[in-house]
Amino acid sequence: MKYIHKKTAPSFFITDTQGLTTWNDYSVTKEMRDKKRHLKEFILKEEQLYLCCYCEKTILLHANSSHIEHIKPKSIDFVSLTFDYSNLIVSCHGNHFNEIGDNSRNTCGHKKDDNFDEIKFLNPTLINDLSDYFVFEIDTGIISASLKDEVKAGYTLQILNLNGKNDKLAEARKKAKESLIKNFSTLSIEVRKKRLRDYLQNDSNEFITFFRYIFRHLN
Repeated sequence: MKYIHKKTAPSFFITDTQGLTTWNDYSVTKEMRDKKRHLKEFILKEEQLYLCCYCEKTILLHANSSHIEHIKPKSIDFVSLTFDYSNLIVSCHGNHFNEIGDNSRNTCGHKKDDNFDEIKFLNPTLINDLSDYFVFEIDTGIISASLKDEVKAGYTLQILNLNGKNDKLAEARKKAKESLIKNFSTLSIEVRKKRLRDYLQNDSNEFITFFRYIFRHLN
């Protein structure tokens, strides 16, 4: 997880949702579905750089790849939270790394669902140093709580299941690391360092928090 800088609610969102009372109203007609898609595109492009708000897996605009996520479940307060722009981010469906035939949604927003403790949950739109709450095992990609706040980090990891079912999400991070190292292996040391520094500066790279952690001593 990494910090997401939320922008001011775009004017089109305020106009599009005026008079709506339930989230389902946002999908009742094709016109409304198009407006909702416009919102998702704005958040992905302008705020999240097409990464899942929780696991940092690359996600796309279409419905099979992602959904608009309420950080604080709207069931807590339908009136205040349903169309509160600051409460909306985009999550993957939590099934990227399932075994064949397994359609369960076992990570990220769908895993969290309505299970939410505002005091313990690490909100990615409010905590600038969010990545400091976690550590990774370099060889396995497993993410765990750092000493910064083990209770909050542990709770957040648990309700989002950020290692994935049977640690498949952690395995995906590991494979991404191996692929990157392989791609850079033929380069000279100085060129490799330069490419890595450039890579780590790019917030749109998949699993970027993991990569910044494992190459944190790069000099």
